Amino acid sequence: MYGSKWIRIGAIFAAIGVACGALGAHALKTHLTAEPTFSIETAQTIIDNWSTAVLYLLIHSIAIILTGLVAVNVCSKLLTYAGSFFSAGIIGFSGGLLTYNTTLVISGTKILPIVIAVVPLGGICLILGWCCLAASLWTGNTCSIKPNDPHQP
Repeated sequence: MYGSKWIRIGAIFAAIGVACGALGAHALKTHLTAEPTFSIETAQTIIDNWSTAVLYLLIHSIAIILTGLVAVNVCSKLLTYAGSFFSAGIIGFSGGLLTYNTTLVISGTKILPIVIAVVPLGGICLILGWCCLAASLWTGNTCSIKPNDPHQP
């Protein structure tokens, strides 16, 4: 079943989002307050960026699940694009912010190419995912899945 693929992918991303949220709420905050290697403003920026990444990860995990649920009744190639854009956007936007902040906290290194290139492209992918999902509802056809007829060989 086509829609179940997106439901599974969305559920996996949601589980990762919950884990990252717990990591940020407990380990990250504890690390930043126990070892004051960063200014208060920088530590707050790291926490804010982490929270934003997790929020977008969770919201778009639900969007991927929604894409799968819509795919059960609507046949449109745009749903494949929507799920793919949402997935790429999560990896680019949320993954980029989480990687940047993790590297900054662990090693003190700012890896700016991720923030400059990957994060905005991830955000664009998230926007395109929403556009494809909306367009699929305007242009898609209702799927007609015929049950197996027991009287036919």
